Amino acid sequence: MGFDFDELKKDFDALKAAKDLKEEQCEIACEDEEDQGFIELVQKWILAPVKCGVYLSRLDIKVIGLKFGEDVQVRERKRMLRDILRAVTSKEEIRELFDIINEAAEEKIAVYQELMEHFPHSKVVFEDKIAKYEDFKKVQRKIIEDFEEIEER
Repeated sequence: MGFDFDELKKDFDALKAAKDLKEEQCEIACEDEEDQGFIELVQKWILAPVKCGVYLSRLDIKVIGLKFGEDVQVRERKRMLRDILRAVTSKEEIRELFDIINEAAEEKIAVYQELMEHFPHSKVVFEDKIAKYEDFKKVQRKIIEDFEEIEER
């Protein structure tokens, strides 16, 4: 059974073109982050590995909640995170929550780095995830600043 690499390359190029088109449409049609509420914005970033670089499971979110002092019921990740975020009342608490989230994310990033070390060809995939996590940390600072503005009002 022969394998035609030219056909595979054509299929891959077509798939990549479709992905690029979808991303371009999203940039045009997606909501602006400023129109969203605090909880929705945080959920959008934390729950989407494509945005923050790491996947936080229900167990991860449960542990984050416990460390933050909120014992949330295990259910849909979005609802669990919403329950934790509703307990945030000050900029110190949002900083504490983000520190706890970063601690969980750093553990996953350490796994990525170890995989890159043992499997050098995977470096491209994991470097992208680490870069997204760094972008997520910048968004966290912006969220804290925005939270400070709301708190001052």
